[in-house]
Amino acid sequence: MSQVQAVHFNSKPMTTPTLCISFSGGRTSAFMTKFIMEHPKYVNYSKVVVFANTGKERPETLDFVNQCDKRWNLNVVWLEAVVHPQKGVGTTFKVVDYQTASRNGEPFEAVIRKYGIPNVSRPGCTRELKLRPIEKYMRSLGLKKWTSAVGIRYDERQRINWVISHKENKIYPLTSDIKCTKAFIRNWWHKQSFDLQLHDYEGNCDMCYKKSERKLLTLVLEKPELIEWWNRMETTYYDGKYSFFRGYTKAKELVRKANTTNFKRVTDTFSSEDFNPALDTEYDCLCKAS
Repeated sequence: MSQVQAVHFNSKPMTTPTLCISFSGGRTSAFMTKFIMEHPKYVNYSKVVVFANTGKERPETLDFVNQCDKRWNLNVVWLEAVVHPQKGVGTTFKVVDYQTASRNGEPFEAVIRKYGIPNVSRPGCTRELKLRPIEKYMRSLGLKKWTSAVGIRYDERQRINWVISHKENKIYPLTSDIKCTKAFIRNWWHKQSFDLQLHDYEGNCDMCYKKSERKLLTLVLEKPELIEWWNRMETTYYDGKYSFFRGYTKAKELVRKANTTNFKRVTDTFSSEDFNPALDTEYDCLCKAS
């Protein structure tokens, strides 16, 4: 691909359709962003690239977003949720940058403090940390309608509810424009001069409860310090009902299982076993329901 030329939001008339590109900080969404910036199909769109930082992204993810931004001239807008403690006052946003972005889970903890501990059955963090800040930011630009590009690949297409996506004006270029697979993404990045310095199974949000238990147990053994924040959140905000991980598993129990259970660790070698959408719903894209 040639060098990306980003389109500034105000460089075209307001009547020009606007495309909000959700850059999660992973390899797939990075490739999607570059693909959209260069593809003739999207030349007439005003493009807004957004990265919503939860404060629990791995530092390698923040470095990668910054690198992509600088190398490809993407003009990424870094957003963070601003959670208002008052009842009835919804989450807003603030614009940050690579230097000022939260790195200790501050936005995430603010969401937990107000709404409680999220998990796979009540994933409020996605709504409050990703969807609402992005929506509020787009509306702050004076927009009432826009198209959202989401980095779901062709081999993840079973996640897409096309009826809802049509109503919400979402598109999936890596499913509809090209049949992009995980193997393709791996091969493409292998040929580039830089890359995300994380294994695929490490993901962006460091101990995301949407990861499979096998991935979580692997990470507990490899980087035990990552579970400390999640344990502190449960210790501080546990209401006797909700915990982060599947099967009402608490962070402390995850540590115990990692150290006492004989399980097969995840490796960075791609296989159908390591990529099972039925077991692991944290993909390399904006973490949001489709």
